[in-house]
This record gives sequence, C-alpha cells and structure tokens, in this order.
Amino acid sequence: MKPLNGASAMHGFEVAVSLLKSLDADSIGALVGLSADVVMLVDHSHKVSRVFVSDPEIGSYGLAKAVGKRLQDLVTVESVPKVEAMLSGDDKIRHSRGYQINHPSDGKPDLPVLYSAFAAPEFPFTLVVGRELRQQMLDQQRLVETQMDLEADYRELQEAEARYRTAFRISTIAHLMIDGERKTVLDANAAALALLSANGGGIVGRSFRDLFGKQDRDRISDAMAEARHSANAVFLENTKNSKGDAVSLNLRSYRENGATNLIVSVWASGDAVEARRQHVEKLVAGVADLSDLPEAAVQTNAEGQVIAANALFLDLVHAPSLAQVLGRNIGSWFGKSTLDMHVLYSRLAEEQIVRGFSTVLTDNFAGERAVQISARRNSEAGQVQLILATQPIAVERLAIPTPGAPEQAEGFANLVGKVPLKDLMRESLDVIEKICIEAALDQTNNNRAYAAEILGLSRQSLYIKLRRHGLEDYRPSN
Repeated sequence: MKPLNGASAMHGFEVAVSLLKSLDADSIGALVGLSADVVMLVDHSHKVSRVFVSDPEIGSYGLAKAVGKRLQDLVTVESVPKVEAMLSGDDKIRHSRGYQINHPSDGKPDLPVLYSAFAAPEFPFTLVVGRELRQQMLDQQRLVETQMDLEADYRELQEAEARYRTAFRISTIAHLMIDGERKTVLDANAAALALLSANGGGIVGRSFRDLFGKQDRDRISDAMAEARHSANAVFLENTKNSKGDAVSLNLRSYRENGATNLIVSVWASGDAVEARRQHVEKLVAGVADLSDLPEAAVQTNAEGQVIAANALFLDLVHAPSLAQVLGRNIGSWFGKSTLDMHVLYSRLAEEQIVRGFSTVLTDNFAGERAVQISARRNSEAGQVQLILATQPIAVERLAIPTPGAPEQAEGFANLVGKVPLKDLMRESLDVIEKICIEAALDQTNNNRAYAAEILGLSRQSLYIKLRRHGLEDYRPSN
C-alpha cells in the first residue's frame, strides 16, 4: 500500500473527519477502542463524557467511574501538567509523541498509560486514546534489577580478586601458577621470586623446570605430568633449585578456562614448620590409596563429612559420581540408624581402631543392606577411614508360636544379642502380618475381595502384600 501524499492525503483526512462527525460518541469510542487500551471523550471543560477500556482490570484505577470527572482528577500529581498540556494542544512536540500519564490506585502500583489526544473543529469532544504500559514498566524494572545484580556480582568478584591477590602476594610461602600446556610460569609471588630467582630477576614466562638444577629437571617434568592427571597433590623433596639450595615442592592441578594448570608451593627443605604442615596435607591427599582396597572404602573428617571414597563405595550407595558423595555426612546413608554412626565415632574418639561394627546402610534408591564397618582414626590428620563389608541378611524369618505357647518367650530370648532389636521388631511385624492374611483367606475360603474388606485393606494393597509374602498361590487348608 502506497502512502497518501498531497491532495490525496488531504482528501483522506477530510473523509476521516467527516466520518468522525457522522458517528455518535459511543460508536467513536468503540471504533477507536479496537486498537487502544483506553479511549476517553473529554469535553471542553476537561470532564470525561465517555470512557472505554479493553481490560476490566484497568477500571480498578478509577477509570470505570471517570464519567463526569475532570481528567486531571484521575491522575497523579506529577501528571496533571501533562494532562493540561495534552488537552490544550500547546506542546506540539510532546503532543506528537504522546504523554506518559499515571493513574493512582490504592494498594497497587500506579497505572502508566501513554496518551495521545485528537480534536477536530466542530467536534464537541477531544478524543483521548491511551496504551497502557504496565508490561513495559515491569520489563524495565526487571532490566534495572538485573543490571544492579550484575553490578553487585561484579563488585564482589573484584573485591574477592583483590583479597586473594593480596593474600597471594604477601604469603610467606612461595606459590607459582604454571601453564599446564607450555609448562611456563604464569604468576609467582614475592616469596617464590626470592626462593627460585637466581639473579633477582623476574620468572614469569620462563620454563618452570629451568628454575631447578639440571640433575632434577626430569623429575620436575615427570611431577608436572603426574600432577596434571592426578586428583591429589604430588610431592617432591630435596630438589635443588638453580641456586643450588635444597627445596621441596607440592604440585596440584586446577582448571582454568577449560585448561588444566598447576599451582605449585615451594619451601626450603630445612623449614621444619612448613615441612610439618605439608606432611599433614600429604596425609589428607592420601585418600587415593582407597582405590586399591578390595572393599568399599570411604574417608571422612572428624565430623563425618566425606572427603574421599573409592568406586566400590559409589557402587554400594548407587552414586553416579564421586562429586555426588563428597561433602555429605556419612550418616546420611544410615538414616534409619543414625545412632549407629554416633556410637561408632564416639568409640573412635576413645579407640583408634574399631572392627566388626554392624549396621544397616540405606543407598540412594532407599534400598537397605546389612554391612560391617571397620574404622581407623588418624588423629594426626583429623580423619577417619572406614571399610564397609556387605553381609548377607542375618535375620531369620521368625516362626512365632501360637499365642500363649510356653516356647514363645524362649524363641524370642534366643534371638536377643544375635539380631538388632529394630530388625527383630521389623521381622516380627512381617510375620504377624503374614499370619493375619493367611487367617483372613482361611475364613473367607480364599475370597480375596472379602478378605481385603475384613482386613481393612484395599484390594490392590492386599495383592501387593500377597506378593511380598509369597502368598499369591495360597489355598486354605481344609
């Protein structure tokens, strides 16, 4: 469609004006309301004669009762000058763009509306057309809040970077960041410069192995390769630096921008304090030995939080990865016997080694399995190592005698000390349930619908219990 211009445009506007004059007020409001949210006909005294709204919710802002009121009385204080300028038509620039005017409401945010006004000669009303901006205002508010959150996160990141950068620089222990691919120094603190720089110059960008004596450079290369592919730190002792001094190293890997780099701590081999601290760290890193054990093994701190586990333990608890168990408390897999873990760790506080501790493990799928735990406390590192050996179900199906039989108490007494009380109670309830189901089937001549009714069960629940107790093919004895 080509735009109208010249005489054609004038002719089109004349038709529109004549059409406007030929319609009554209600027809004009309905017609314009097809493409607007709010339509008002305002007389020369600025009173609203007709109002049309597309959304009934907009009427709650006072517009539903606007007829007979001045438009200035329906808006907020700061919007009054805009209404007067719009109705007078003095501000031609703002008139062409429209006026954002707010309508107040009790208990709700103001309603923003973008209004435009049109007045024609010999037409008794000013046609005011509005488009509500609530969604636009919400979007702007979300944008501002998101921007503020991003700025806050960025400030926190900058502050954290400054803190860690300061701690890195002033640390008395030599630390270096090593490029895992190029094996060059990415960063080093002042202590590392003092310990490894032969002439006091910088070491950033240099090959890390070149900072050591020629006789130890192959060891350094091997240690870097091992550390990149190991989950634990790699230690080197009595290594000569380029100045001929004996130093020890701790190399561990970390991820940065998708690459595996290394952080290296270096200290003089004669530094007894640092050697002691690194020895404790080496004990902590010794969890890799769990992978060689033939049973499920897990290592925790003194509070029971898991810091390492082997693949057999992951299989035992049905955990898909090591990350799913690290940091969890070991007691979370013993939810039905939390006292057991409390007793175990209390005994370890007094005894360094506990063997043959029986309990029930609940895996991630709520399955239960009897296990025996052998545990050792490493008081020097503040850690506990546990080995879990699965056990066959030791609880025998209880044959409960007829109530009142003299051997009933003796039968239970023989199980005390051999079976945990909670298991004894659970098995007893199962046996009683089975006896009751059999009795109900006998009384109803195997009418299972009637048996479910007298047992107070739904038919589906009865069938589930029949399968669990192996009674699907049960037939009453004659």
